[in-house]
Amino acid sequence: MDLSALDIKDVCNLNGFSGTIPLFPLSTVVFFPNTLLPLHVFEPRYRQMVHDVSKSEGIIGMALLKPGWEANYYGNPEVFDVVGMGRIVSSEVFGDGRINIVLYGLKRVKIIEVMKESPYRVARVELVENTRCASEETYRSKIEELITKWNFVLDEKQKAHRININTRLPLDSLTDALATLIFSNVFDKQSLLEEPDVKKRAETIIKDLQTRIDIISVTSRKRNEIIKKRNLN
Repeated sequence: MDLSALDIKDVCNLNGFSGTIPLFPLSTVVFFPNTLLPLHVFEPRYRQMVHDVSKSEGIIGMALLKPGWEANYYGNPEVFDVVGMGRIVSSEVFGDGRINIVLYGLKRVKIIEVMKESPYRVARVELVENTRCASEETYRSKIEELITKWNFVLDEKQKAHRININTRLPLDSLTDALATLIFSNVFDKQSLLEEPDVKKRAETIIKDLQTRIDIISVTSRKRNEIIKKRNLN
């Protein structure tokens, strides 16, 4: 789905927000504000959840399951208490009851109390607001510089890993989008979701990008040295 097709202002309107949301716990998903998340919903309890929220605010909280969830998946295994809250912006119901939905990320929220546990969890939450960064332009420029360097050091075989993103986004949105794109470990993502300080999130992104650039540069240099030696022989 193209973000330009959405009325973002309308989607993000939380006037009258009830403060309670259903939780959709998964082991592989961390959901950030201002990002899109496609989901295929097949479990009966979560299909019911989608039907229920579609009649009201259309809001769902995506919660990351804590380690050890496998032993109690069909019950209510523990989740991290900071979750990504999003609104359904697209849905498709199949004949057998399965549903495809797309969520648009609204806010970080913290679970205060689980109010209902069956057939799916419903929690009372509070919004987690960003701590603004006074030097936003400095950090954004540094991130833009590193993305340019990263894309440059990748060779043709690695071009699928190039980062294509609008670096003129507000810094909070930029860091969240990059967290979604570049981190594969869900616990690294969860740490960034739990961090309200935009400056600290930017510093984490910058450190990670610089490390990636250093590693790929060293690897490329060593590979070129090996090729050069082979050619000399």
